[in-house]
Amino acid sequence: MTANTSASPEISVVMLAFNRPQYITRAFESVLAQTFSNFEIILVNNGSTDKETNPLCRKLAEGRTNVKLLQRTDSNIGKGRNTALEAAQGKYIVYVDDDDYAAPELLEFLYKLARDYDAGISFCGSYKQIEGNAPEIQFEFDKRFVMTPEEAVYEILERKITNSALTPKLLSRDLCARFPFPDDSKYDDIAVSYKLFASADRIAADGKPLYTFLRHGGNNSGFTNNDNQLNPRQLEEYFRVYRERTTWLCKKLPSITEYINYSEWSFLLSMYRKITINNLTHCESQRSYCAAYLENAGERYTKSPWIKDFEFDYLKLYKETK
Repeated sequence: MTANTSASPEISVVMLAFNRPQYITRAFESVLAQTFSNFEIILVNNGSTDKETNPLCRKLAEGRTNVKLLQRTDSNIGKGRNTALEAAQGKYIVYVDDDDYAAPELLEFLYKLARDYDAGISFCGSYKQIEGNAPEIQFEFDKRFVMTPEEAVYEILERKITNSALTPKLLSRDLCARFPFPDDSKYDDIAVSYKLFASADRIAADGKPLYTFLRHGGNNSGFTNNDNQLNPRQLEEYFRVYRERTTWLCKKLPSITEYINYSEWSFLLSMYRKITINNLTHCESQRSYCAAYLENAGERYTKSPWIKDFEFDYLKLYKETK
């Protein structure tokens, strides 16, 4: 890889490091190995409390002119990303998490995709790897899409070709500057990604998988592989963020309001089921919240064009246990 000596790199790669020294070297080196050379890395030691992460970050950044190492004293994800964005000089932003890793052509692929279609956002497919197992396809498709905001928001809510994660996506820095991350949210991707997608002129997608999400016990989103990790604080924040998302999107994109509302209903139906079948008695208040929402919605979505077959089974469970 040729180091970037440009005063204005095309891409800023943002990586937050927090107490994961066993993973970060692989993540960092996967960025260094990119076939695209005109980029910088904004590496943020985001309040790590272990003894290994800080010296490891210093070692990784040492002598590299295209790496900016930033130090924070707290581990808030939103604040860490905002700090990185303030320091970033690239025209585009790409996030790489410190426990994931990228294929060598990721940056080149996303950059060309965005430039070819004059898109404010581009994204590709991905793998998911549960630690100890081989990677499996998470998102892959062989059709190239160029989408309007309405079409793209539909896709992140539908979660068939992508989801709300900000990886693996290339984002206009000007667009990112309009929507800083909240300081009070642990699930910052969900709180911000819909605003970016709804506000970009065009969004380009190609389903070639070029990024791997690693799932392990220390993940911020570890509950996605283990429902028993759900807890009241986590659910309350999710409920708040989803409510805010629905309200904001319905105002921004009124033409798809009904689908936006269905998406929140589907999420709460799923959460009701998870709390119920796993007997999460410590989440009874959150179960009641879901039940009240579902009761108020009534039969509104049972005849919608989006409802899935499995959701009828979920509804049956709800009616039997509410």
